[in-house]
Amino acid sequence: MDIHQIQYLITIVDNDFNLTKSARVLNVSQPALSKLIGELENVEQIQIFTRGKGRITGLTPTGEDLIKHGRKLSQDYEDLIKSLYERSDSKSGTVKVGIAPVIISTVFNRSIPKFIQENPDIDLQIIEKGAYELQKKLILQEIDLAVLVSPATYPSIREKIIYNDSVSVWFNKNHRFHDLKGPIPFSEIVKEKIVTLDDSFMVTHQLNQRFSQKDLRPNYFFQTGSWDLILNICQEMNDAVGIIASPIGQNYSGTNIERRDFSPNFPWSISICSLKDSYQNTVVKYTQDWFVDYFKNNQKNN
Repeated sequence: MDIHQIQYLITIVDNDFNLTKSARVLNVSQPALSKLIGELENVEQIQIFTRGKGRITGLTPTGEDLIKHGRKLSQDYEDLIKSLYERSDSKSGTVKVGIAPVIISTVFNRSIPKFIQENPDIDLQIIEKGAYELQKKLILQEIDLAVLVSPATYPSIREKIIYNDSVSVWFNKNHRFHDLKGPIPFSEIVKEKIVTLDDSFMVTHQLNQRFSQKDLRPNYFFQTGSWDLILNICQEMNDAVGIIASPIGQNYSGTNIERRDFSPNFPWSISICSLKDSYQNTVVKYTQDWFVDYFKNNQKNN
């Protein structure tokens, strides 16, 4: 029995013996998890779980003893790995970070130059792709970290939120929304010609989800990968509204345009992501922690 098998058993216990939920957390199939339990009990010649009507219901006395000692062993193992990381040189090497172009220009425009200046021995390689492509690359371990609009769509991805803002509605000052007070309801937005990002962007995926949940059918007049084109169209057209994240639009220099929040609020949260249950070397962990700390202390300045 190895440490990873013990951690699998602990996960099952911590998820109330629900194999479906445990398999999702562990990023394995339920049949594979059931097979692991059976093989483990057979090889070790012990019964770990009690069963009823073909389902796991609890722990046997042997299982309780195993989990009790297993938790301590698992913690000791994590402490050992952490100690090894802390003792090694964490500030040299190559780190591949995937970031969507629109996030680089609005959220990471100051943090990346600062990281490079403070860490000259780390080769920071930035891969610019859309959210879905970056998630695939992370799962395939083609990149070390991914910066995404939260939440990620794959359960095997671990997120750390580093930046919070919101998605807004943008429109010409001659648009009827100018005379409305406060945030704009989804039920009003759906009546308009909507200009927004194309389907490769996570914001558009989330927008579609919100319309669907409210049983609304949006009128997408134009979709593009260019945020400034969205706002240009809204500035020139009195009957179009743009939907993009608030920080993105703040870079726009046009004067005949205004912004309003959604009702209910439409959050735009950015997370730095790694792959669950995967070895993360010291320089990658250092890089991730550096950006987490940077945004914790500097979000208002980015």
